[in-house]
This record gives sequence, structure tokens and C-alpha cells, in this order.
Amino acid sequence: MTAYTTYSDGSTITAKGGANAAGFPSVVVFENVFDASKRNLVQNDVAAVLSIPAGTLIMGVHWEVETVEGASRNFAIGDGSDTNGFIETTDGNTLASGATALALTEATPNTVTGYSAGKYYSAADTLDVLAVTSGGLTALKLRVKAYGFQFGV
Repeated sequence: MTAYTTYSDGSTITAKGGANAAGFPSVVVFENVFDASKRNLVQNDVAAVLSIPAGTLIMGVHWEVETVEGASRNFAIGDGSDTNGFIETTDGNTLASGATALALTEATPNTVTGYSAGKYYSAADTLDVLAVTSGGLTALKLRVKAYGFQFGV
């Protein structure tokens, strides 16, 4: 077996990547803090926390509770198409953090659950915090980060 790294004309076969040169996607991280003490949410209300530009592939979301809710209240993180697409219902009354992880819904065949494998935004959108439980969110301070690639549409 012969391994080739160039074409017959001498030009390189191997693609070069990882640059922020024109035409390459840029690695992006979006970050914001939602403070429910400044904007109370009742059950099923959402707060837009991150603006996602068109042409962006969000690979994952990380969250961190900085101030607890003070009562048994839950939140989720998603977008207008799926309000808990990235982060399922999560306890807002515990100092904790978490992130998206690949999840499968068992069936024949198995399918990816929510946006656990990422989501491409062809149009600009927002990532939203959803107040899941009755009583809403009134004290929660939540740091939200999303990471992925921007393709410069």
C-alpha cells in the first residue's frame, strides 16, 4: 500500500484547516447572564438570553446557576422551535452547572433527542430560558454559554 500526500502534479492533497482565514468557519462562544430578579418570569414565559446570528452551528450549551431560586422551581433552555431543545427541565434551586450531552431516544431506529447533537441556524434566532414550573422564576441568576461555528452567511 502506498500513502500519498500530493497529487501527480505535486500539489498537496491534505486539506489545511483551523485557520480564521476567509472562507473558514470561526469558532464562536456566546455568553450572557439571565437575572430573574430583574425580569420575573411566570410559568411558560421565556427570556431571550443569547442572540444567534444566521449561519451559525451551535454544538452545545453550558449553564451555571449563580444564584438559586429559593424555591423548587425549574428552567429549560431552547429556542422558539423547541423550548427545551438544548437543556431539559433542570433544578433552579441548586448551585450547579451542566452542559448538553448527546442523548438518544430509544426506538427502531434510535433518534437524537432535542438538539443534543447541535443545531444549525440558517436564520438569526435566540436561545431562550424557559420558566418550567408554576411560580415561575423570580430570583434565579443563570449564566448561559453556547459554543459552535459561524460560517459567515
